[in-house]
Amino acid sequence: ASPASAGADTNNNVNKDSYLFYKHLFVSVRDNKVFYLGYKLPLTKTEYYVLKILINSQNTPISADEIASIISQNMKKENAIYHISRINCKAKSISERILIKNFAKNGYFLNEEM
Repeated sequence: ASPASAGADTNNNVNKDSYLFYKHLFVSVRDNKVFYLGYKLPLTKTEYYVLKILINSQNTPISADEIASIISQNMKKENAIYHISRINCKAKSISERILIKNFAKNGYFLNEEM
């Protein structure tokens, strides 16, 4: 399914907040599905939450500590870094590019070149 047709509602009853977009990335919040360049990006629940946090922060770098604390009080920075790495690995299987960059080791943000 392509992002344009994924979860399309012909009755126009969909709340605009049901979808998130960033360049070639499409997230259907309603059914927790992510599409990158038209391909489904299979993410775990935690990877999905990490990606949503980064989309909502736009191009403002956000630290691994911040990502971890938003997801769970028990999550460690290292866990957030691991999930970011897994998202990048999955994205590279589609496009040869990473989705998430680290800005001068101060924080993560979505790759503007994707």
